[in-house]
Amino acid sequence: MVKKQLTRAEVPDELKWNLKDLYESDEAFESAMETFKTALSDFEKNEGHVTDSGATLLKSVSEVDQLNNTVQRLYFYASARNDSDTTDATGTKLIGEIQTVAAQADTQMSFFETEVAALTEAQYDALEAEEPGLKEYRRFLVANFIRRHDHMLPLAQEKILAASSKVFAGAENTFSMLNDGDLKFGEIEDENGEMVELTRARMAVFSESTNRDLRKRTSDLTRKAYDAVQRTFATTLSTHMDGTVLKNQLHHFATAREGELFGNEISEDVYDTLIATVREHLDGQHKMNALRKDALGLDPMYKYDLWAPLLGDPKLKFTFTESKELVLEALKVLGDDYLDGLKHEFTEGWIDAAENVGKRSGGYENAVYDVHPYILLNWSDNFDGLTTLAHESGHAMQSYFTNANQPSQNSDYPIFTAEIASTTNENLLMDFLLEKNADNKEIKAYLLQQSIQTFIGTVNTQAMFAEFEHQAYQQVEKGQALTADNLDELYGTLQADYLGPAVSVDKKANSGWAGIPHFYYDYYVYQYATSMAIATTLADRIYRKVPGALDKYKTFLKAGSSQAPIELIKQAGVDVTSRQYLDDAFAVLDKRIAELKELLGK
Repeated sequence: MVKKQLTRAEVPDELKWNLKDLYESDEAFESAMETFKTALSDFEKNEGHVTDSGATLLKSVSEVDQLNNTVQRLYFYASARNDSDTTDATGTKLIGEIQTVAAQADTQMSFFETEVAALTEAQYDALEAEEPGLKEYRRFLVANFIRRHDHMLPLAQEKILAASSKVFAGAENTFSMLNDGDLKFGEIEDENGEMVELTRARMAVFSESTNRDLRKRTSDLTRKAYDAVQRTFATTLSTHMDGTVLKNQLHHFATAREGELFGNEISEDVYDTLIATVREHLDGQHKMNALRKDALGLDPMYKYDLWAPLLGDPKLKFTFTESKELVLEALKVLGDDYLDGLKHEFTEGWIDAAENVGKRSGGYENAVYDVHPYILLNWSDNFDGLTTLAHESGHAMQSYFTNANQPSQNSDYPIFTAEIASTTNENLLMDFLLEKNADNKEIKAYLLQQSIQTFIGTVNTQAMFAEFEHQAYQQVEKGQALTADNLDELYGTLQADYLGPAVSVDKKANSGWAGIPHFYYDYYVYQYATSMAIATTLADRIYRKVPGALDKYKTFLKAGSSQAPIELIKQAGVDVTSRQYLDDAFAVLDKRIAELKELLGK
């Protein structure tokens, strides 16, 4: 009998998140949404008068803050209902409703952005002098609105764009429904000769199997599923990128990248420095792949071989309960206050853990101000499950500390810093496990391999994704069509460059790009790479108990968006305006590859 995924109804309550902390029921959500609509209509009375005086600006920005908090809460509730089971019509209905309301809110509130962005900083200074209460909102107003002074459209046009937000989100929604709800990978015979449904969680397990035939069959079924609909995926990606380019052009940015990075207060030089520096250090990845090919005796070696254990499979299995205990032990170095936060997360319904039919793939964290963070997982009892828990808990604890120490307008920490806390946790967990298993050659080799592959997968692979995304956007900006064939070739060519000569890659038939949701997040992926490099340095200092390192890190965790991203990271002790942090991170990678090579006797 084939083992099937659990339905949502079959998942135990202790493995589901507690959405009652947001709203007691769907009916309570609907009622809150109606109350929000009324507040939104009342807010419109401020139109034309936002910057009449310091007092009117303070009144308006306070109301914006409250409305933003409410719509965030509404939106996450609906998203969580939908993401936990995309086949549930009620969840689909709720997310559709809130997307419509959020689009209306963008339209009805757009005058605020236009009126505030019309101010020069000197004009704002005068209003703040008149109304000292505005000092609390200075960072929020300057960073999000006033600095956009030269990139705003007339109010009527901004309202049209705001009203179109649901249309612009259509391609991403289509991708999500296809990728997470409709796409099926078939059945597969596992290592025990049992037929099971190939789910994403099982893909992660089977990719690490010592059974090469199982790895190949897993890869073949995955590729077959994506190849069958890759033209649809190409159309959704092309449509999304068209929309992103259009919005940035309308706001007077030369390119989509310029506009998206401007929004995050990041120079394009940071992006280019990342790509150039990673490419200069690709020899480390090439050496690791050559070592793997030699150790496993594979010729040729394919992508599906890249996670196979080099000294056999140590059969490291971690249940969800065991993983929570390990994460608590590994992160003791971060202090009692950090552990207290984790204990709340692990015991109070913050996590939706189990994989079930229709559940959104992957994992994420989403924080709701004045409530708590929420985490979505698709649990699998393996090392990947353990590290994903540590990763998402890093996000949750940054939100936990930020929300406890910052007003709501400064609580949404910048995207550029968002992956630092998560990957710092990953690094600290790895340091802990390597020390704990120092005398076990098989496990140590496995952990070193995981550490190396995680670094490569987070720095090198995400830099490759960043190259792919940027080159695809450049094609769109030149008026060139994005087709499945040219996306396959672009992705395959980049993979061959990054993986090196030890790995056989089909450059022209490579649909790996099709299932990557982050390409719909608009120049997001590069930040995984910068964050891992930063986190490698921070975790090393914290684990070695370098004086002041933990205190600086805690200051960073509590800071939210109270400063520009680059300044926030400087607070933690790292300067991203220099390539040195990348060179330092790659030195750690080279050291671990050399250690693994010695352990293997190669």
